[in-house]
Amino acid sequence: MSKIFKSISAPLAIALVATPALAAEPVGRASPTVEDLKVEINQLTAEVEELKKGDSPFTVNGYYRLQATSESLDTTDDNSTAFVDQRLRAKITGDLNDNVSLVWYGEVDSPWGEKGSCQGDNCGKLSADGVGVETKNAYAELKVPNSDWKVRAGIQGYGFGKYESFVTNDDMNGVSFAGNVGMATLTGGWFKWEENDRDSADDVDFYMLSAELHPSEVFHYGLTGAQISNSSQAALNGTAARTDDNYFGAYADFTYNKMAYSGSVLYKKSSGRDSDATDGDTYMLNLYAQRHWGNASLKIHGIYIPADDSSNGADRFAANQSGWELNSSNLQIFGTDYYYNNGSQGAKSVYDAAYQGYGLMGLIVSGDQELSNDYYLKYGTGYFRAADDAPDSAAQANGSTLGTEVAAQLGKKFAGVYDISLRGSYGFMGDFYGDDPEDTYKVVVASPRYGRRLVALH
Repeated sequence: MSKIFKSISAPLAIALVATPALAAEPVGRASPTVEDLKVEINQLTAEVEELKKGDSPFTVNGYYRLQATSESLDTTDDNSTAFVDQRLRAKITGDLNDNVSLVWYGEVDSPWGEKGSCQGDNCGKLSADGVGVETKNAYAELKVPNSDWKVRAGIQGYGFGKYESFVTNDDMNGVSFAGNVGMATLTGGWFKWEENDRDSADDVDFYMLSAELHPSEVFHYGLTGAQISNSSQAALNGTAARTDDNYFGAYADFTYNKMAYSGSVLYKKSSGRDSDATDGDTYMLNLYAQRHWGNASLKIHGIYIPADDSSNGADRFAANQSGWELNSSNLQIFGTDYYYNNGSQGAKSVYDAAYQGYGLMGLIVSGDQELSNDYYLKYGTGYFRAADDAPDSAAQANGSTLGTEVAAQLGKKFAGVYDISLRGSYGFMGDFYGDDPEDTYKVVVASPRYGRRLVALH
């Protein structure tokens, strides 16, 4: 990275230093002399030396990812789509002192030949000059002096990672905190999801509190409580009604030799604010077993969500706004594509079954393997079925079997920060989708570059 920076520092600095100087030249003055250029070069050299010291409180990190995708995720025909898209993210961190930091994290998405997430008329189209910078995070973080507590205010990321991100995993405005009380690590916060007309009767707020305890080095467990207080008529959590959705979760992690065991249960209870028409409850169970050896790991994951047999269709999880559910098993069709840019995220098992009231049962095996010469392999396979193909709250499905997915990714790292990979998934679609559904696939050629410190800013 240092070589790359050195190679581009000179032309960048020349542009930054020389352009203002030339612009200030009196009208009619001749072009710069050799001596003028020597002065500019000397000034440039001094600027580069200052940059190399890296003593600024501001640093930049980021990554670039380019992906070419071909996929067919429609179970009714074998038509496929193909597209190229790219993503550039940059994170600027300013450590003003030992206790105060400022962070801005931004993104430019530009599908080739498309507008993508850009708001301008072009961006990824011809001329590529749309206004397309998206702010992901923008917050201030305060570390309380002489303690391990910290408070963060602004746009920040928060997710229910211990519960497969079913409730939320997104960027949101609010205030959060973290710190230790005895053996317990406490995290919590209040986030504003929707303000509407600044009337407290039409807001959507998210509250959470989590406590994790570490009785020993090999065992720890946590308790989670959260609420989506939804006073809006247009609910953000998928119920389209004024509700309070309360979540209570518990998880535990235990390691023994080279084995790791984990489990979590998440319970949801919805209460209508105007009537009991949206009252309901459901739960989700996740169990994991993982084995590590050398440069490899193998994980078995089971998930269960009951079907919604209520008369009002409220005994189910509502669609998550972030769309990041079931992302930890290297799948792209029935699970969420972890490297998603602007194509299909997948998670068909969640959106086609669990969120529609049919429930979900799944068994997934996945693994990672570091190979020689900086090659690596990631893989996963999963079998999924509806918990009930004829629940009281949904129409009779054609069958219970959602299908089986087989996925793999082979890549090679270059120079520590670059890698090129080929990943693909094939979905054998089950009778849930009809008597003779089309199988699906997704193939992605990617050239991502992962986050590193790029340069200190002055």
